[in-house]
Amino acid sequence: MNSNKMAAIILAGGRSSRMGENKMLLPLGDSTIVGKLVSALQNLFAEIIVVTDHPEAYQSLPVRVAEDQVSCSSRNSLTGIHGGLSVSSYEYNLVLAGDMPFVERAVLRRLCSSCEGHDVTVPHGEGFFQPLCAVYRKSCLPGIERRLKNGQYKILDFFSEIKVQYVDFEELKRLDKNLLSFFNVNTPEEYKRACEIFAAKIVGGW
Repeated sequence: MNSNKMAAIILAGGRSSRMGENKMLLPLGDSTIVGKLVSALQNLFAEIIVVTDHPEAYQSLPVRVAEDQVSCSSRNSLTGIHGGLSVSSYEYNLVLAGDMPFVERAVLRRLCSSCEGHDVTVPHGEGFFQPLCAVYRKSCLPGIERRLKNGQYKILDFFSEIKVQYVDFEELKRLDKNLLSFFNVNTPEEYKRACEIFAAKIVGGW
């Protein structure tokens, strides 16, 4: 599947409790963490959607802003995935956490290229999954809605009900040696490291 026939959904919810402020809007170079992510997605996807409970914070970005469609008793990423899939204009959608500023376009193209026919295409390796850098099909919506209604919020538990394709980390390392595409910023220490990575130009494209 060509990515220009897909949407990209950025999850920008959460309280950023470990950071103490909205981590998505922290400065990084001449932009912000989420701004760098949006720049990486531009001209690659037909539509970019930011799902957030603070829509006013993202109005300046060249994206479509949406909110959760389902209210849950506790915060979880599954509601964001549901919200993005619900409003997306496209069958296949790349879902990304909004605090991942170093995504490599080659990695995203690889995930998109083989997603057709699968409900989810997700990176996997070394006992870990990356469900917030994965492709989700709209066919996931009924199952997600059922789980949200039942208070079941773990993304990986949902995978047992659908057709999942796993893309091995080792393959993706050929496109992104250090897998910085999956580096996310949750703490002040990780933000400091992100600034160091940016300054050192470990990731190209700026």
